[in-house]
Amino acid sequence: MKLPANRLKALLREGKPAFGLFLTIGHAEVAEMMSLVGYDWLLIDMEHAPIDVATLGNMVIAIKPPTTPLVRVPVNDPAYIKVALDAGVMGVMVPHVDRADEAKLAASYVRYPPRGVRGVGPRRAALYGLAREEYMKVAEDVMLIVQIESREAVDNAEDILSVEGVDAYFIGPADLSASLGVTGGLRNPEVVRAVERVASVGEAQGVPGGIYCASRSDLELALRLGLRMLALGSDYRLLVEGAKRRLEEARSLA
Repeated sequence: MKLPANRLKALLREGKPAFGLFLTIGHAEVAEMMSLVGYDWLLIDMEHAPIDVATLGNMVIAIKPPTTPLVRVPVNDPAYIKVALDAGVMGVMVPHVDRADEAKLAASYVRYPPRGVRGVGPRRAALYGLAREEYMKVAEDVMLIVQIESREAVDNAEDILSVEGVDAYFIGPADLSASLGVTGGLRNPEVVRAVERVASVGEAQGVPGGIYCASRSDLELALRLGLRMLALGSDYRLLVEGAKRRLEEARSLA
């Protein structure tokens, strides 16, 4: 049986933008709806949302190809990373990677021996054994995305992005802003300078980058800097904003 291709990784290799969304509502129908809309990738957020491993598995199943299913694990821990990969995610985002040694640990958790320490038991990732041989050949296509979201990480960007096995980086503007002791996210010049520095390092080292874009101006900045893994928001924000806009429209007509 044929396994789905990693659309996100292919787009990044081609230098094309890949548009995605963060999923925080722990329900398979939400994941399915957003994949049917046509996002290039969807990230199931286990760091900031109350999503457990069982729910993660159901959401991954609901994400239809060619959309690439990703997960953001709560912490840089092999227990979370292993079970998420075995459930079939095609990329793991690890939050708060501040130093090269943390990136090396994450890379080892994502790869099978001899490159890493991931245990062999892919289960759904290998279509319950129906595509085990094929999966073992393509397991290297699984992506490791490290999050750069602190002053320390920005300072260590060269070392972090030079780690073998790091496929991409993703900047968290909110945490980065907090770490820098400022407010405003990408509206703050100090945050923008930090993002520009990381983007420059990524370009020099050939590592594609991404960022969370809360607004049109955020997206324009990201595209100008050459960032290509672009989060256009989250499910709950789209739901709240759409519901609020619809209600305001109705009340304006009444």
